[in-house]
This record gives sequence, C-alpha cells and structure tokens, in this order.
Amino acid sequence: MIQEIQCKSILQKSRLPESPYCLNPYVGCSHRCAYCYARFMRRFTGHHEDRWGQFVDVKVNADTVLANQLQRRRIDGPVLLGSVCDAYQPIEKKYGLTRRCIQSLVNYKIPFSVLTKSSLVVRDIDLLKKLPSISVGISLSMRDDAARRIVEPGASTIEERLETLKVLHAQGIKTYVFIGPILPEITCIEEIMTAVRDVSDEIWGEALNLRCGNREDLIQAYAKLGIPTEWQTLAKSQKYWNSMSQTFEQAAHRYKLPLIGFYKH
Repeated sequence: MIQEIQCKSILQKSRLPESPYCLNPYVGCSHRCAYCYARFMRRFTGHHEDRWGQFVDVKVNADTVLANQLQRRRIDGPVLLGSVCDAYQPIEKKYGLTRRCIQSLVNYKIPFSVLTKSSLVVRDIDLLKKLPSISVGISLSMRDDAARRIVEPGASTIEERLETLKVLHAQGIKTYVFIGPILPEITCIEEIMTAVRDVSDEIWGEALNLRCGNREDLIQAYAKLGIPTEWQTLAKSQKYWNSMSQTFEQAAHRYKLPLIGFYKH
C-alpha cells in the first residue's frame, strides 16, 4: 500500500554515535527484510498491517521541508540517509525524493552517509562525487542469494550490491560495508569480507536484534531455509555474540579492513 503524506520536519536528531542527524524520505520499506528493526515505526504512524513491508508512506514534500530546515539553521552533520527506511527502495525510482534531498545537502556542503541494500544508489553518482565528505554503505548479511530471496525478498541481489560497491569505489566515492545484522547460521563473515576486501574502505558489524517484533518473521524465514531452531538460542547468547565480535575483529584485521564498530544489543 503506497500513500503520499506531508511531513513537517525531515531532518531529525539521532542517537547514533557516528551520525547526529538522520533523514528518512519514506516510512516503511518494500524490501521486506525479515529481521528489520524499523517495524517499530508502526507504533507512531498508525499502521496495523500484519506483515512488515506491506506499506510505504511517501513524504512527498521531503525535499522542500529539508531545504527550509537548512535555510533556517546551520547543520554541521554528518547526516545518515536511511536510518529507519531504505532511502533507495524501489519507490524512489518514481518519486526521486532521496536524490532531491541529496541535492540540498550537497548545495549546503553538509557531510552525509547513505546506507542501502539497493543498486539504485549508482543513479546518483554525479551528486555523490561532489563532496569529499560523502560515504555510501552497502548492507550485506549473507553471501548466498538463495537465502537473500527468503530473508530480504525485495532488496537488490547480492551480486548487484557487490557490483554497486565496485562501481562506487572506482568513482572515488568512499564506501563501507555494513555486515548487519549478523544472522546465526546464515551470515558467514569470512565470505563477505573476502568478497568486499578490494572495494570497501571500512567495515561495520551488528548483532541481530530480536527485541523489535521481528521474531515470527525470522522463524518463518529460517524454517523455509531448513535451518534448525538452535539459531534462536545462539541469537540470545551473549557468549555467542562475544565470540562473533572477536571473529569479526580478527577477520577485519586479516583483510586489512578498518573496523569502525561492532554493535551488540
């Protein structure tokens, strides 16, 4: 269900340590990732759909509101595009809100970062090259596209994301890979780092968060993949996540990928 809405503010303060501001041109996301934590947004938007990914609200005045906000006060940034939605999800092809918001950020020379699972981001390389303080992150939780089709059915394929990293990196745009969330019995850190070692400037990691109403969707996804239920025990084990954090750090060091952070819940 797609509906157009008006927003009063688009640039919001963030609690994220690396990004004091965030910007989300859409509410909801058609990537339909089984693990997505952003489903909590339904509490604030009045949505009651049974499954995450069944709606997208389009903030049709996002670019105008952003321009007004930037005119009124100086924002030093950096700004994260896509903290609770994917700013380059398929609907962006029609509306172009993310591109127009990026244009305003570039005009005011405000540093920003994009985090996405979509190859559509290459459309905006012309803008992304205009500031040295811009970075683009690609999320990768798995290397196997058969698993991706079940866990992240609406997102770009794994190969499309790897090609996106390659293209961005070749254009001189700072890139990073966000291995998150790490999914027990699905995510192979070694495989991902091997694939991105030459096209990523930084690496990030995050543990799976099961405290956001995503458990049932994940149970169904794991069942479709034929993975035993032990993954749930691992996901709740601090010992497991401490071990994964060490594995992550060791792999990043081995592949000479600067590790920015590994986040546990």
